[in-house]
Amino acid sequence: MLSKDYSAEFKQRFADRYADGATITMPQHEFGLTKSTVKLWRERIDQGGVEAIDRPRKNNRYPQEFKLRVVEAYLRGEGDYKALALEHGVRNSAQIRDRVKRYREGGEDALAVHPSGRRRKEPASEETLEQRCARLEMEVEILKRMAASATDLSAAGGSTRQ
Repeated sequence: MLSKDYSAEFKQRFADRYADGATITMPQHEFGLTKSTVKLWRERIDQGGVEAIDRPRKNNRYPQEFKLRVVEAYLRGEGDYKALALEHGVRNSAQIRDRVKRYREGGEDALAVHPSGRRRKEPASEETLEQRCARLEMEVEILKRMAASATDLSAAGGSTRQ
């Protein structure tokens, strides 16, 4: 399902309606929102006000210390995944769940920040200008010999194709 961007005024009207004591179905029908969106927005408003409704516009890369602090807070019982996600500004509570699982399986090192994307191949050793010239001269010499060989063969009436 595609996500929609709602204006700040729209969200403020929703928050006002919620503050007036509207049930889940009232704003659902009035604003044309899904039940899950209404529930999510209500939770976020309860935790952090109207501003908490907004989604971050880009992915965050959290340092290892931050991840460890949130995981340890969960393990100390300072809140469930959702509450800690809202408290620490983590976009999705599933990220905390996954980090707790990785921490339990591999300790602090499992929370290390890794570069994203494909791994790069190890670069070949740097070729100096002299080495490159020597290699290219050798290739030219090989091509000359092949051309001479083909010329000799065609002059003798043979074919270069097999």
